[in-house]
Amino acid sequence: MIARALVVFTLLLALALVGCGAEPTEQELAGAGGSSPRAVVESFLEDLNLAMADPELAQPNARRVWAERLAGHFAPSERADQRAAIGEMLAGFAASTASPAVGSKATLEITYSGTELIEQQGGRALVRVVNGVLTLRFLDDEGEVLRERTGGLTEVIGQASGGLPTLQVGGSWFMTEG
Repeated sequence: MIARALVVFTLLLALALVGCGAEPTEQELAGAGGSSPRAVVESFLEDLNLAMADPELAQPNARRVWAERLAGHFAPSERADQRAAIGEMLAGFAASTASPAVGSKATLEITYSGTELIEQQGGRALVRVVNGVLTLRFLDDEGEVLRERTGGLTEVIGQASGGLPTLQVGGSWFMTEG
C-alpha cells in the first residue's frame, strides 16, 4: 500500500504528458503562474499540500477545483492535459488514503526548507526543492500516527536533473513538463 500511495504521488508530480503548442491568450495567463521560477514551484507545492490535506478530496467537485488550481501553475499550453492528469491522480490518492493497509486513514505531506535556482537559460529554469521530503503517515481513528514513512522528494519523483522545470510565458513563470 505504501508503494501504491507513493506511485500515485509520483505520477501526480511527474505528470509526464506531452503539452500542446498553442499560444496562450491574455485570459489564460491571468491569475496564474509566478513572478519567478522559485515562486511558482513554491506556490505549486503549497497548493499540492493543501489539496492532499483537504478533507473533501474524496468528493468529485473538490477534486475538480483542486485539479484546476494545480493545473494553473503549469504553462497555459499544458493546462488541459495537466488538469485531466491531476484530477485522475487526486482521485487515486483520495481512494488510496481512505482505505490504507494500516490504520483508518493515510496522509501525505511535502516539507522542504526552501528552493534554489539550479540554472536559468532564457525563458527556462530548473528549480531544486531544498531538503524536500515526502512523508506518508498512517493514522488511527483518533488521528494518532501509527506508522510513518519518509523519502527524499527528488528520489521519489525520479527527477534525474535534481529539480523541477519551469518556463517563462509572457511576464510570468510556470511549471512545465520538461
